[in-house]
Amino acid sequence: MSPTQLAARRASMWRKLQPVIARTPALARYAGRDLAEFPVTDIADLRADYGAWNSLGMSDEELRGLAAAAEQGTAVGELSAGWSTGTGGGARGLFLASPAERADYIGQSLARLLPARALLKRQRLALHLRASNALYSDVGRGRFTFAHFPLEASIDQSAAELAHFEPTILIAPPHRLAAFAAAGAHFPSLQHLFCGSEPTSEAECDFLTERLGVRPRQIYQATEGFLAAECANGRLHLNDHAMAIELEPVPGTPGYRPIITDLRRTSQPIVRVRGDDYLELDACSCPCGFAGRVIHAPQGRVSDIWRFEGRTVTPPQVVAALEAVLGGDKIWQAEAGPERVVLHFSSLGPAAISTPSATTAARALSQACDLPVPVEVFHDLSAWSGPKRRKVVWRDG
Repeated sequence: MSPTQLAARRASMWRKLQPVIARTPALARYAGRDLAEFPVTDIADLRADYGAWNSLGMSDEELRGLAAAAEQGTAVGELSAGWSTGTGGGARGLFLASPAERADYIGQSLARLLPARALLKRQRLALHLRASNALYSDVGRGRFTFAHFPLEASIDQSAAELAHFEPTILIAPPHRLAAFAAAGAHFPSLQHLFCGSEPTSEAECDFLTERLGVRPRQIYQATEGFLAAECANGRLHLNDHAMAIELEPVPGTPGYRPIITDLRRTSQPIVRVRGDDYLELDACSCPCGFAGRVIHAPQGRVSDIWRFEGRTVTPPQVVAALEAVLGGDKIWQAEAGPERVVLHFSSLGPAAISTPSATTAARALSQACDLPVPVEVFHDLSAWSGPKRRKVVWRDG
């Protein structure tokens, strides 16, 4: 399917979405108009009142109760709701899906992630994320056996339970996969490995491939939609067949932030919602045949771009500078403010960074990014905590 055909497909899907939009309080007044005439909404505004952002007539209180019940493993009717993994700052988004939407999500996800031959074989799919939900567990039918492994468990316990389950497909955050790799975990039945919910780098993917024996492919997904998937050629394609993703330029950088419209969602329409991820387009063509635009793997958020007086540094620049020296197997966080940059390193376990290596990394970062402020080093990061890591952070006070 060519880019022109994808555009025609999106236009058709947009027309069919209008009755749903007319039933959604936040959007109803714009029903029937072109997408460009709809306002752009920041995620924080959407999350302030979920009652205004559903087509089912449900209140914000009802939806939050439904999501809270799902967190406790209690199903309420056929609708599924839940909370996203959340950011390093603790903010989480609520998602809502009907049985038909779940089936559609599963179908398009499997079609984008797995080769056709894999869909014809029996598979054991392990989801290693913060919480399970019917959105994922519905896949456990037919040829697929599904199991959820919560992030709260220790690395040793999770590795043992996963080994016992013998997954052929594993989906997990990169920081947990890195911990498995560092601990020497071995999953001999594993054939397909996917990482999502947080950024990962090329150097880290190389480390995971070496240790786990399967190269991870990246899934770029947010509460607002399944935005991109990595093809068999290792290129991350936007899902332009089902999403209308506008790219809003970020001043002072070569990158963009996404404005997201999900053309498939009907229970909780997502129309022109502005995300905070920092994206850069990949100018190289991909031979896989999918016409979705190619992006470089996101490495951080727009709000975590370092903005010094007269100098802007993006998360990909920070990651590239540090991992050129450190490789992909170390635990680190680069935190910047107007007056200084602080590098937090681990001094424990296999991810420890020696003082000479830390000093070399600090010097390399300063030179590569032409930093106008001093770089300080602390060995105070023992391990990643919480459901999501942030490698690059900006704090302006």
